[in-house]
Amino acid sequence: MFLAAALMAVVSLANAQAPANAPYGVKSGVITMSMDMMGNEMITETYFDDYGLKTAQVSEGGFMGGEGKTRTITDKDGAQIRINDAEKTATKFPAGGMGMGFGGGRAQINWNNLTDQVKKENNIKEVGKETIAGKECTKYTMTVDMMGNQSEQTVWIYKGIQLKNEMTSDFGTFGQTCKKFEEKAVDASMFEVPAGVKVEEFDMSQFGGFGGF
Repeated sequence: MFLAAALMAVVSLANAQAPANAPYGVKSGVITMSMDMMGNEMITETYFDDYGLKTAQVSEGGFMGGEGKTRTITDKDGAQIRINDAEKTATKFPAGGMGMGFGGGRAQINWNNLTDQVKKENNIKEVGKETIAGKECTKYTMTVDMMGNQSEQTVWIYKGIQLKNEMTSDFGTFGQTCKKFEEKAVDASMFEVPAGVKVEEFDMSQFGGFGGF
């Protein structure tokens, strides 16, 4: 009886650590994704903690170009800060702004708490199971809005985490696949702006009507 009570206490403590709005069912880890960019492989690493409430994506160059590696963190409001640790610069993009890379940042849909309303609004349908990077995923299809155009997307979800995504549009089919998924502790500094680095606000007006992309 004592052992059973102790085990229940441990389980209760573990469950209590996960916030109700947590997007992931895993405490912390690193997701390594691969994307084919016109015949060249683009690798991105997403670090996460607090069940996905903290995320940091590390990539080489990426959207809008840039030299060297950049680290993009997402704050509690969904805004993103892109940091170049080598150049000691940081730029803040508003939530949903042009700082968002394909597959990066915090997901707009909480796959760890998928409600009937969200399924209806996004035309989400469960279409089977498939193993990606050694993890059994649930496969979904959905409809997404890309600058006013409707596109079809398929995602493979493991405990709320996308391990594969594929989108079909007028420009063709593209997507990302997880090469390695690691459940492990992540250093807190990964989600912070280094001391002494000033965060500059990005001027979205220079992109005219595309500022909301």
